[in-house]
Amino acid sequence: MTNEMYLSQIGILAGRIRFREERLRRLRTEADAVYSRWGERRGVPSGDAPYVRILEEIESCGEELNRDYELLARLQEQTEETIARLPEERMRLVLLYKYLEGKSYLQIGDLLHMDKGTAKRWQIRALASMILPEDAICIPA
Repeated sequence: MTNEMYLSQIGILAGRIRFREERLRRLRTEADAVYSRWGERRGVPSGDAPYVRILEEIESCGEELNRDYELLARLQEQTEETIARLPEERMRLVLLYKYLEGKSYLQIGDLLHMDKGTAKRWQIRALASMILPEDAICIPA
């Protein structure tokens, strides 16, 4: 795994978390709609009723989301420790802004009082200087 691939995992995992949060929100809305329709009939749902299936999906999605939250926290901590070992402050800041905060080179340049090309060069220099931890976390696909 390259240094850039390692750092990019945070954004990938954060995107997956946003997707799962949205899916969970939609499932809960759907469950509310099914439950209100079921309540009008006042019947007892069977084990394969739509409401029960949705509740199972909500539980599964919630478990996946919790695993992703835990993995993201561990990955962010490990990444911050890895970046902290870089020799120059600007290298550390560029990588923190780029990968942990998701800022563009233009935004990084504004924050560090440099142009976006210089921010990109600092990122390349920082990636070349960075040493991955031996137990580098790799998110599952």
